[in-house]
Formats: sequence, structure tokens, C-alpha cells
Amino acid sequence: MYRHLFFDLDGTLMDFDEAEKRAFHYMASSLSIPITENSYQLYAECNLACWKEFEQGLITVEELTLKRFMMFQKASKLTFNAKEASTTYEHQLSGQGILYPESLPLLTELQTKNVTLHLASNGISHVQRGRLAATNLSRFFDEIFISTEIGFQKPDPQFFEYMLNTLQADRRECLMIGDSLSSDIQGSLASNIDCIWLNPKNQEPHYTPTYMIGALNELLPLLTTLLK
Repeated sequence: MYRHLFFDLDGTLMDFDEAEKRAFHYMASSLSIPITENSYQLYAECNLACWKEFEQGLITVEELTLKRFMMFQKASKLTFNAKEASTTYEHQLSGQGILYPESLPLLTELQTKNVTLHLASNGISHVQRGRLAATNLSRFFDEIFISTEIGFQKPDPQFFEYMLNTLQADRRECLMIGDSLSSDIQGSLASNIDCIWLNPKNQEPHYTPTYMIGALNELLPLLTTLLK
């Protein structure tokens, strides 16, 4: 039986796409950067490429935060201070705690079950902590694991081993829940931890998750069955 549930944050419990979009537009407005209608999509592509490099261990998170704006600057041909844009963007993003409608009812119900909830997130510490504070979400989790705080990022098995060692948990009693095939699912499978892949876009899996759902509202019925 599963005793520990590890939740990813972005794309699982929080709408990170909308949070990023708002933070980007607030940043551009406050720095008077003359963005166009297509600017955010261009930035999002640069940002995603940098996070992929980070997941592969090719760049540090400090390099990531600046590189994504340098890439965007080059691709957009806009003139602005990339470091200033990065700092302003992170400040704005840290206040963007946008929960999916199902998240609070789900976590509230799971608190009544014989299971312990934890958060397992790749991300920048002060940004993630700010967003958790904005939503008061921390109250649901016994432990919060953030990649920049522990020194490893998903899918690195060391991230998962760190969680297991901290909790002194049996991996057979653990379940990872997340939307990212390349970090949440790949990492948990490599660590011999069961997982639930939240796959709302009906993507083709390159790895075979233990369980798969298409929407967050399908999670509680599945967990109710698994936790019996």
C-alpha cells in the first residue's frame, strides 16, 4: 500500500503556463520592453529549451535564469537588460500562485486518507516558496523538496534518493504524481518508484508509467482505489 504521495507542483497542482505568461507581461510592462503579440511564445520556447538543458545537467539554475532571457533577446531582436529582466520576472513569478480548480478539493480530501503528502518540485527556491505562500499550499505537505534547495533535480535519481533517505521511506510505499514525462515519470521509474502520469494533452509516452490519467479530476478516484 502507498503511504507517501509525492506531488509535482507546476502543471500538476498549479497552472504554470498562465503564471509565466502573467509574470512575463508584468515584467515587460514594468521595464517598458516593446513586446509584440508573439513575444511570449518566443520566450516560452527559449525558457523550455533552457529547462531541458537543466534537467540534463548541462547548465546550472543560475545559468538558466539569465540564459533564457539572453536567448529571447537574440531571437526577438529586442533591446533590454537581460539580467534586469530576469530579476524582475522572477519577482513577478514568485507571486503567481494559480491553482487548478481541482487542486484544493483534492488535497483536502487526501488529508483524510491514511497517507502522507509531500511536494517534489524542480524550480527556483524563492520563486516556488513565494508561490506556495501566496496560495497557503504548504499546509498540505509534510515535506517540501525543491531541486535548488537539495542540490539535485528531477529526473536525476539522486533527487528521489534524497527524498527517500530524508523520510526513511520504503520506495514500494511511495508514489510520484506529475505531468512531466521527462522529469517526474522518467526519474521515478529510474528510481524504481511507482508513478502516475497526468497527461492532459494525450501525448505519446516514451516511458511506461505505472498509471496514467488524462485530467486532474481523475486522480482522486484512482487514488481512492489504490489507497484501499
